[in-house]
Amino acid sequence: MKKRVLLKTIAACAAALGFAGAQAQSTPIKFQLDWRFEGPAALFLTPVAKGYFKDAKLDVVVDAGNGSGGAVTRVASGAYDMGFADLAALMEFHANNPDAPNKPVAVMMVYNDTPASVMVLKKSGIKTPADLSGKKLGAPVFDAGRRAFPIFAKANNIGNVQWTAMDPRCARPCWCAAMWTPSPASPSPRYSISRRAV
Repeated sequence: MKKRVLLKTIAACAAALGFAGAQAQSTPIKFQLDWRFEGPAALFLTPVAKGYFKDAKLDVVVDAGNGSGGAVTRVASGAYDMGFADLAALMEFHANNPDAPNKPVAVMMVYNDTPASVMVLKKSGIKTPADLSGKKLGAPVFDAGRRAFPIFAKANNIGNVQWTAMDPRCARPCWCAAMWTPSPASPSPRYSISRRAV
C-alpha cells in the first residue's frame, strides 16, 4: 500500500514539475520602436535592462525603428508582435489598407495629445500657423508628424508649403544654417515634426 502511494506521489510530482516547466517557458515578443534608442524609448528599454520582462516570463527583443509608418507596417506584416508608433501613422495605415488581413490596433496611449510642433528660429518672424504659408519645411518623408501636417494645414488655412525630404541626421545642421525658414522639430537629436516635440 505504501509503495503504491509513493509511486502515485512521484507520478503526481513529475506531472506537476512537467506542468511547471511548461509554464516556466518564456514567451518571445519582438517589439518595434518608432525611432532610434532615445529618451522616449526608455519606457520599453528599462524593463528589458532591469529584467522585469524576464521576471514576467517574457523574452522581449526591442529593435530601433526608422519612423512610425515603418513600425505600423512591420507589425501588420507579422514581422513584429508589437510596436510603438504615432497614432496618426496607425490611422493612415487603416485608411490606406481597408482590406489588410492584419490591422494593428492601439492598446495604449502614451501621450494624451500629440505635442507635435513646428519650431522656427526667432528671427524668422513666424508667430502663428498662418505664417507658414509659402514657406519651406524639411522632414523625413516617413515622419508621422509630416504625414499628419496636411490635416493641420487645412485646419489652419496654411497653403503653398514646400517640403524638403531629408535624412533625419541632416535636419539639425540645415535648420541651424537657416536653409529654410521654419523647420519641424523635436527635442530629441533629430529635428522633425514629432509627437515628442516641445
